[in-house]
Amino acid sequence: MKKILFKYILFLQILLSVSCTDKGTSKLEDDTSSTVINTGGNSIQLDPLVFYSSGISIDQFVKDLKKANINSVHFMFVNVWDGTRDESMLKPELLKALKDNGISMWMMVLGNCFYTKPNFPSSWEMGLLTPYPGVYFYSFHHPDFVAWQAKRVRNFIKNYPEISGVEFAESYFPEWKTLKNNGFYGDVSSYALNKFSKEYLNESKVYSFDEIRNTPSLYNKWIDFRAEAVTNFNKEIKKAVKETDPKVLFASWGMGIRNGSLDEIKEHFGLDMVKIVADVEPDVFFIQTSSQDWSDESLDPSYYKAYDYVFNALKKANSKVKIGIQTDIALHSYHNPSSRKRTGVWWKNFMDGVTKHGYYTSTAYEYTFYKKQGLWVD
Repeated sequence: MKKILFKYILFLQILLSVSCTDKGTSKLEDDTSSTVINTGGNSIQLDPLVFYSSGISIDQFVKDLKKANINSVHFMFVNVWDGTRDESMLKPELLKALKDNGISMWMMVLGNCFYTKPNFPSSWEMGLLTPYPGVYFYSFHHPDFVAWQAKRVRNFIKNYPEISGVEFAESYFPEWKTLKNNGFYGDVSSYALNKFSKEYLNESKVYSFDEIRNTPSLYNKWIDFRAEAVTNFNKEIKKAVKETDPKVLFASWGMGIRNGSLDEIKEHFGLDMVKIVADVEPDVFFIQTSSQDWSDESLDPSYYKAYDYVFNALKKANSKVKIGIQTDIALHSYHNPSSRKRTGVWWKNFMDGVTKHGYYTSTAYEYTFYKKQGLWVD
């Protein structure tokens, strides 16, 4: 769970620094939109709360975006926020500067967790085999949690007309092969187990997770049960987006991992990415780089070629869905100063490479951490 550990460290830094239908016509097709010039090509992730405390000016930020030929910014928030207009979260001057310079904006939140404790019913919580302190996980199996996330999306769109798209990163269950190592695996809550047995299997007996895990026929159904919950979450979020404003984009997020397979990703993350692009039909589907890959300091900028098994399967399932890819350019070296940095040359090679490879867009984590290390594209 290196990714969650780094995320938790990031959240502690945030606390110190500031003491998650009708298809309609999407903005990908609407060149007359006042808020969108182009959502393809290069983009960058920005944690606004980190940025505000960095001392970097908005003017410098815009200049850097233009220098790297960046067309869109993904605002990332990891805390509980119901989507009400809040100028401490997204400052009007930041929104105006990006809009005035033709840079489109995405609202990105997390699908499976928060870094501040929500006031939610305990029945919504995602049970993990080994609890992870400081991060609060909630379950895609619970319809009320999904409904809360959908309402949040409607609020974002109504309160932020500047926003071109909405996305939920990390809309999956924890996590890659954790059954075989540290045990950060979910959802094994009583709610999930009851729902699996009584609603999914239509049986009166409620199976324990040990019974499910050790019975191949049950475990295979459990894999499908988890994947269906994540697919349904994407359907509900897209519905909320398009019913609120059909022109706002919706992006689903999946996962790439070197030497992995679609079946393994479905088993461990609950991600049936082929089904999501085929049935949900998001405007964009982002392949997130796994922590196992981005934390490899020797990672070559052409590593995206090892994700072809995902890219090709998604294109085959739905050729209309535009495919994006996410990478890390800053977090690993920010927390490990002695490690090899992903220079502007590395990042440019990645951006140029994925574009030539057929990706619609790429995005990278994260502007402020990268800039504070003295890194950018020359």
